[in-house]
Amino acid sequence: MERLLDVEGLALENNPVALVLPTLACLFSTLSGGRKSYNGYQVLRVNLTSTRAFNTINGIYLTNTFDFLTPPVRNNATDLVVCPEQLLPLKGLFRTLRIPYEVAVPNLEKEIAHETIENNLRLKSEGGMNWNAYQKLTTIQNWMDDQAHNHPQFLSTENYGTSTEGRHLKVLKISTGGGGSKPAVWLDGGIHAREWISPATVSYIANELIKIAEEGESNENYRLVNAVDWYINPNLNPDGYEYTQIDRMWRKTRSGNMGFLANAFGCIGTDPNRNWEYQWGGKGTSNNPCSQIYRGTSAASEPEVKLTQDYVYARREQIKLFLTFHAYSQMIFTPWGYDDVPIDDKEDLMIVARNAAKALKDVHGTEFQSGSSPELLYAAAGGSEDFAKGKAGIKFAYCYELRDTGKHGFILPPGKTKAYLYFVHKWFPLQLHYHYQSSLFSLCSFLFPL
Repeated sequence: MERLLDVEGLALENNPVALVLPTLACLFSTLSGGRKSYNGYQVLRVNLTSTRAFNTINGIYLTNTFDFLTPPVRNNATDLVVCPEQLLPLKGLFRTLRIPYEVAVPNLEKEIAHETIENNLRLKSEGGMNWNAYQKLTTIQNWMDDQAHNHPQFLSTENYGTSTEGRHLKVLKISTGGGGSKPAVWLDGGIHAREWISPATVSYIANELIKIAEEGESNENYRLVNAVDWYINPNLNPDGYEYTQIDRMWRKTRSGNMGFLANAFGCIGTDPNRNWEYQWGGKGTSNNPCSQIYRGTSAASEPEVKLTQDYVYARREQIKLFLTFHAYSQMIFTPWGYDDVPIDDKEDLMIVARNAAKALKDVHGTEFQSGSSPELLYAAAGGSEDFAKGKAGIKFAYCYELRDTGKHGFILPPGKTKAYLYFVHKWFPLQLHYHYQSSLFSLCSFLFPL
């Protein structure tokens, strides 16, 4: 970790506009060869324990000039991506205001290149769908269809609509019968494109459930698939996920103005987890199309969000547990995310969340915090778990922030995903320690977390 030693750029204290001016140079120096290069980009981790530090970083955050991997939070650290042309003036500003920081990632492109090389090697050596490497969207969705074809007695897939660019929104349903009379669990991942560990985790969970269903009653966990139906979509943002093959750090959807400058400035797309039709447009969102947390032109303006929320809402009487998977920070969020406001059944939600965190810790000692997003980090209106709880009336709705806590962030190496997914696999037996009763609450406690 590099500590700030330079003294240049001191005049920026009274001229913050100078931080914005290098942006054009950043854009035109990196958009080449059909792929965005992050050569020379650094991830800075800034300590926000002082009021001055928080106010300064929050002001920069509101300019939408930098990609904040974690939004500014008082008394905490925040990570932001800084291009080479912005490093000197920004470090100068920190020097002037005595804001402590560290260089968490000295060269982001090296991290991305390492991930790409290792992932490609694993893809070539393994072949087909596997969880030793990050898979492309077509591989994941073809695998879903193949599984449904091979196991029609308990598996089916459904395309419930298409994305902005015409890609399928595909759900895998696991059901051993009952015609929809059983309680159901909803799982989704990939709503933020660059969070590759999320689709990998959700599809891995699906595969484990399929193996349990294949074995039938001889498997001690069979009640997980026999007593409950499952709706699983590993990737709610297929366009964004595909675009991460060009820009690994892309977060949003791909709707809106497709011009060169709009693309270069990140002014395409909407943050799909600020776009759901519950408390839309509130705290933790932006009306600036160039912002990473742009909320969209209206609630559910994105087809990916509109179609998914309609699908969930139509099954609101059956779905009893709603789980959405993100990265990173190792947290389990309960509603409400839109603001730090009371919720009537907070203790019910927290008992399940604490059981989940305990199960996670029992595997490898990994700590997961639990609570609402405003309690643990920041408010974020228009999120999917708030929609599930507030609009669809699903009692148990949670958002997982998966590994890690920032060492690798979104660029979690493929070599670590296998160990991580083994960690996921070990959640199943731990849940058998919970008493399985007929009540909904006990059922959710038993199931959670998969």
